[in-house]
Amino acid sequence: MSSIYMLTEILMKLPITPVLILSFFLSGSSAALAAEGVLARCGASTGKGYFFFDELFNPDGPGWTDDGVANGRILLVRLGDEWDIQFGDSIGDYGYRQDGAKVILLGMTDRFVTLGAFGAAYTDIFTFDMPQKEVVWSSHKFATTIKKSAIYHADCSFAMQAQ
Repeated sequence: MSSIYMLTEILMKLPITPVLILSFFLSGSSAALAAEGVLARCGASTGKGYFFFDELFNPDGPGWTDDGVANGRILLVRLGDEWDIQFGDSIGDYGYRQDGAKVILLGMTDRFVTLGAFGAAYTDIFTFDMPQKEVVWSSHKFATTIKKSAIYHADCSFAMQAQ
């Protein structure tokens, strides 16, 4: 019997939730989790956005269009068990936690770190690919002035590389 199978059998008998089991497997599974501070610095984002019809802000919609953050930057930050993604653009600097969003580690391997930012008016998902030095992220704005779903890409540098 494999040790993974035995561990699964033991965990399933414990009075804990599947979320706690998932957290156990995600914690410490990669070198990126051990690091703290700014783990990635990314530049401008380019992509495509699907803008939903709106009588006032998008009367010609719905439809796809080029979208992005030309002068933007993205920082992946970890302090202890807390994660954040901070932004900078021509308007200023801000972070998801500062905006009141919940930032949750959704998954991690030696190559990828995926985080979700869940705010009152949006949901954004980021997948950082350390060996390829990039981030691909999606943004879903449903309770904002301009409603859209979009996907973006940006080049990054990482404080540490995948091992």
